[in-house]
Amino acid sequence: MSNTMHQLSYSNDLFFKYTLSREDEGSVYARNTIIERVTGIRVKESTVLNPNLDPDIIGKKRIILDVHVKDEQNRHFNIEMQTTYKGLAEMMRFEFYGARALNNQLNSGKKYRDLKPVYQIIFIDEYAWNNRNLINQYQMRNEQGENESYYPLILRTYIHMPAINDIVREKEIQRLNDFEQLVYLFENNGKNDILKSKERLVKVFMDKYEEMQKD
Repeated sequence: MSNTMHQLSYSNDLFFKYTLSREDEGSVYARNTIIERVTGIRVKESTVLNPNLDPDIIGKKRIILDVHVKDEQNRHFNIEMQTTYKGLAEMMRFEFYGARALNNQLNSGKKYRDLKPVYQIIFIDEYAWNNRNLINQYQMRNEQGENESYYPLILRTYIHMPAINDIVREKEIQRLNDFEQLVYLFENNGKNDILKSKERLVKVFMDKYEEMQKD
C-alpha cells in the first residue's frame, strides 16, 4: 500500500476510511469527534459496519464509511461518511445513497417506526452553489423554511473544504477549532503550518498517514 500513498492526499477517500474504520483509541476518537462536531449527536458508542478495504473497488468507486451510532440517550442512528469531488452526478448520488440507506433497514416484517435516522457527512472539494459556508446542513422543509418533521429520517451535511481558506484569511490557523483545522489539513494537504497543530483530532490523521505509509 505504500506505493499508493505517494498519490494520496489527506482527504483521499481510501485514507479517510483507513483512519476512521479502525477500533484503536485514536480512530474511535476521531470518528466520534467528527460525528459530534458535524451532527451534534453526543456519541456513546460507534461501530463501523464496513471496516474492510476492498481492493476490488479501490480507484473504481468512491468509498463510503457506514457507522452505527448510539448516543448518550441510547438513541440509534446510521451515519454515512465520505470525501468526494465536485459534480452534479455526485450530488445526485448522495441523495440516492441516503434513500438506499433507509430502504436497506426495512427487512421483512419491520415497522416504519423502527427506522433509524440516516445522517450523511460529506466532505466535498467545492463551494456550495448558493453560498460560501463551510458547513451546510439539509433536510426536508416547506416554502417557509419549516421542517417537515421533528424526527427527520435523512439529514445531509456538506463540509465545503475550499471555504476553510476564506476562514483562515480572517483568523490565524491557531485560532481555528479542532474540526476546522482538520478541514484545513484536508484542503491544503499538510502545509507546514497545519502540521504543527497540537489538536488531537488533527494529530490522529497525521499519525494514521504515517502508519499507512508503513503498511
